[in-house]
Amino acid sequence: MHQGITTRAELIDALRVASELEHQLMAQYLFAVYSLKRYTYEGLEPVLLERVRRWSSSITLIARQEMEHLGLAMNLLSAIGGTPSFTRPNMPQKADYYGQSGIRLELTRGDLDTIKRFQRFEAPDELIVGLKPGEAVDQKKALAWCNRGKKSVGSRAEMMSKLESPPRLLKGAPVTSFGWSSVQELYQTIYTGFQTLSDSMGERNLFVGKPSVQIFGGPGGRQPVGSMDDLNQYGVDLIGVTNLASAQQAITMILEQGEGIAAKPSYQPWTHFCLFTGIRADMEEFDRKGLASRPVVSNPMTMLYPDVEQDEVTLLTNPVTLEVAKLFNGSYELMLLMLLYLYSDNVKTQEQVNGMMDGAFFPLMTMFVRPLAEVLTELPAFKDGKGGNAGAGFELNGDVLLVPTIDATWDLFQERINVLSAGFDALLANGDPWIKLPNQKEEGEKKSRIWRRLEYMRSNMKRLAFDWRAHWNIGITTQ
Repeated sequence: MHQGITTRAELIDALRVASELEHQLMAQYLFAVYSLKRYTYEGLEPVLLERVRRWSSSITLIARQEMEHLGLAMNLLSAIGGTPSFTRPNMPQKADYYGQSGIRLELTRGDLDTIKRFQRFEAPDELIVGLKPGEAVDQKKALAWCNRGKKSVGSRAEMMSKLESPPRLLKGAPVTSFGWSSVQELYQTIYTGFQTLSDSMGERNLFVGKPSVQIFGGPGGRQPVGSMDDLNQYGVDLIGVTNLASAQQAITMILEQGEGIAAKPSYQPWTHFCLFTGIRADMEEFDRKGLASRPVVSNPMTMLYPDVEQDEVTLLTNPVTLEVAKLFNGSYELMLLMLLYLYSDNVKTQEQVNGMMDGAFFPLMTMFVRPLAEVLTELPAFKDGKGGNAGAGFELNGDVLLVPTIDATWDLFQERINVLSAGFDALLANGDPWIKLPNQKEEGEKKSRIWRRLEYMRSNMKRLAFDWRAHWNIGITTQ
């Protein structure tokens, strides 16, 4: 694989790395953006607060597109007969987990150091050549890259020729290491791998997966929206992969949005790299002290897992905060299980597919995963209430696997929803432990701001449990 992809197995392995990587990046970006202050009572000057809100909007856009990239990697895997997976290691991981790519897997608050790290994740190859692991991109070069005029960028055809040229592969890399020096190089290897295998075995023999197990569509108009998967309401744009042209279109979309490779000059400022470059410039001018983000601890976890760098983990010890973190982890894992079911070849009706889409994207992401993660960044991490705030650890206790018994799948989803509903009941059963936290007492209200937000989530979870039982849990007819 490190010398170029020549077999289906190697292409599947590379796509699994890509899907894992997109999942990891998305989690890190979401952790950072959830740590940013967003309320007037948090002490920021109005002008800085407005800047922070713009930063949040940009990072949220990037995270949503990483979700698209993860979906595209799943479609690419399915198209060639691979098995989609949401499994990934917990964070933090050792600095060289992804070899020479400089991608550090850790959860840190949205300050200047974190933005510099994200900027390097998304940097085009020519700006990271010669950099040491962990070294930030040269900001002057980054700004010049993002402000290039149309003439200096070159034509669309010229940019595509760069993408289609053979990637610069690492020589002599151990088989057990991450064999690419950057995200760009990984995707260029995959891009040329699809071409190589299509030439050697023929498109029909390469693209053996069922299109019905993919999710595609969305507002971008790249493909007609499918009847089963209208993504417009979610702002997600996915390409169905059925042949070489659509596979390379999907990979090009990922590189356009991330590093800006093969992107039109007018789109350059909206690439992930240039958005992070702009946020870095803003932070260096207006927020060097890190006032924009809450004092969130790094790498918060509810327990120690065997796959992490344990000396870098921050164990949450506040008992109430722990319960909120467990609710987040349960909601996050349930969302992944539902998405994995959508990508599976299990027998399911059209009505069930539509219901699962609505359950996975909304309300689980919008009404539970995101708001629970935001609440955690305002809660004390430790029992004594000192030392910093908590955060969502995006913890996975092992592989994310489908339920093996198809007939029981929907009942087991119901069971998980019921457990989460009971968890909210237990959390709010013993008064309001947050009323004495700073800024939580609001005039005219008997309960804290946090209690009222969690009560709203509890009501929504109970409604989800009822709706699932009454409308979505309609049984599976095997054939």
